[in-house]
Amino acid sequence: MKILSQKSLRRAMTLVEILVVIAILGILVSLLVPGLNKAKEVAEASKNTANLKQIGMATIGWAADNGSRLPSPQYPGGMVPPPGVQPEDFFPLHYNLGESGLWLDGVIFGELYLKEDKEGEVTSYNIDENGEHLKGTLFESTQSVKKNPLEENWHKHSYAMNANLQYDRIYDQVESSDPYLTEKTLSNLLFAPSAMLYIECSEPNVVMFEDRQSIIDTLNQRWDGGKVIAVYLDGHADRLSEREIPEDDPETDMKSSRFWRGVDSER
Repeated sequence: MKILSQKSLRRAMTLVEILVVIAILGILVSLLVPGLNKAKEVAEASKNTANLKQIGMATIGWAADNGSRLPSPQYPGGMVPPPGVQPEDFFPLHYNLGESGLWLDGVIFGELYLKEDKEGEVTSYNIDENGEHLKGTLFESTQSVKKNPLEENWHKHSYAMNANLQYDRIYDQVESSDPYLTEKTLSNLLFAPSAMLYIECSEPNVVMFEDRQSIIDTLNQRWDGGKVIAVYLDGHADRLSEREIPEDDPETDMKSSRFWRGVDSER
């Protein structure tokens, strides 16, 4: 009986030890998982920041080839061609992609991805209203796809152009349906390092100061309240927390005006 009792005790202690090991492993896993998730998020942020930076540099390159003017957020934009001038002779090259004249589909995307054959026909991509052509390109936020996998409209998995940049004064003197949807001359935007060009926003893909809340909503959706990615007129990219996105009136606040409009406030 004594021998059997000792064997049973040894067996019982072994089971206890196994349970202790399992408990310790569970604790370690619970400690490691948040760290791993954070590491994945940091890697995702680095990848998407690099992608948006490339989009920004492509935009600056486009401007260099088009009279130092940034593309309109949407073509044909706010300008009306002068009498007797055809639109194709007045506006810079942009691709007519069905219903969408957005920079996201027909201007900078075209600069990077779309090709023309000898007859001038666009090849390589089929453009549709759900943004299928954005999948797997620089214009896709992989973090957005990860966070909202049920969203089938890839325009909502992408970025937004800042339409708030100060338009040229000449547009005050000519017919314009919306001066903010015109091209902007880079030399007039004096604070390039402070002026935002593109920023994360799931909806819409063209933003102004009034759309700040949409950007904050995207920050919360994609990054759980962390930081959104933005690229500036001088080509550098950064991640911004909510408090770093100016919320004061850009007409009167210097920091906000430089960020949204690329110029000093008027008052």
